[in-house]
Parts: sequence; C-alpha cells; structure tokens
Amino acid sequence: MNLDIRFMGDSALVIVYSTKHENNAASCTMPTDSNRIQLETARIQQDYISLYRELPKGITDIVPCYSSIGVYYNPVLISPTDVEGFIRKRLTCGVGTVPAESMIIPIPVRYGGEYGPDLKEAADILSMTPEEVIHEHCFKTYTVWAIGFLPGFPYMGRVSSKIVLPRKETPAGRVAAGSVAIAGYQTGIYPYDSPGGWYIIGRTDMKMFDPKRAEPCFLKPGDRVRFVRQQ
Repeated sequence: MNLDIRFMGDSALVIVYSTKHENNAASCTMPTDSNRIQLETARIQQDYISLYRELPKGITDIVPCYSSIGVYYNPVLISPTDVEGFIRKRLTCGVGTVPAESMIIPIPVRYGGEYGPDLKEAADILSMTPEEVIHEHCFKTYTVWAIGFLPGFPYMGRVSSKIVLPRKETPAGRVAAGSVAIAGYQTGIYPYDSPGGWYIIGRTDMKMFDPKRAEPCFLKPGDRVRFVRQQ
C-alpha cells in the first residue's frame, strides 16, 4: 500500500488520501463531490480506527477529516521517523478492518418555530412544505464523516437529494447551541452558540461538546445517527 505521509511542522504528520485536496489537505472544509468523499471517508474511518486502537507513547491525537488524517505527537517523547514508522506498520499489515456497524444513536429534535427559525425559508427554497422537509430529514440514517469547524461539530451525510440546500448568502450572527442544520448534502449540529451559515431547521437538547467529559465530543467519525422528532 502506497501511503502519502507529509510532515506538518514539528509535531504533526498528515496522511493524504486525495490529490484533489492538496491545497487543503489538513482541512475539514466541505467538499463538492459527495460520491467521491463518501468513498474516501469510508477508507479514512477504517484507517482511523486502526491507528487509534494502539497508540504508542508520545502520539497525542488522531484527527480524521474528509481527505486526510492528522497524527499529532510530542517530539520530546517520540521522533517523527518513529511516528511515520508506526503509521506505515499499522496501515500496511492488514489490521485496519472495520468492525460491525455501530448502533444507531438517536438524536431528539424539536423542529421549526423558535427551534428551527429557517425551516419555512428552507421549505420555500425546496418547493416543499415544512412537514415534508422534516420527514426527509428524519427518514435517513446518517454517518458522521468528520468533526470540525467548532469542537464537537459533526459533519454528517448524506441528506436526501430532496433537501439539499445551499449555504446562506449572509451567515447568521448567532446560532443557538444544539441547532440542527443543513448545508449542501450534509447535516450538522452546532455544539454551542456561534455564527453560522447553514439553514437551521431544529434544535436538540443533547450536548455535542463538554470538556468535562472523558470524551468531550459526543459523536465521533464513523458513528451512525438518526434524528427523531420531538414534540
């Protein structure tokens, strides 16, 4: 297996999976080819699981994105050569098999009104009713492709082709924590109050990020999610 491993400063390496993202190899920005990115993220999630299973001392974090995996390390405790050797050994010896599909994580959502201020506008853009948008959003099971933009923000896909939406031309100055949103073929959840340019269709009370938890991010790449309408 030919691995494209690149040095990023003195405390990180990046495994690059697609030359089409070379100008943004370590980024979690939204890609445009949903079919290609779905294939890439499946491979990336497999390799992420393989690397994370048994980290040597000195490697501090493994961060999967759309077309790359960042491997962060403490150069006082481990050399970049040893980090690269660890990566190549783990990803070329056949240990990166994907486990059985994980259980589906239900996310309760209140749609529309004060919880989903953009639902009516989104429905108008799509030539649908708000109820039809809600139905399509709840109908599918989504895979968490990456965590980014904000700590704990899950990029999930793919939404039904019926509810693919553009980004807003003018981002909102404040989006409430827990807001469930759509942009492009992806859906996501804002972990805390922040600006945002996605269409907000609902809100959940589930906390996406809590630094006090052993695992601060509620969701991780590879998780499977289903939105459940809450009255």
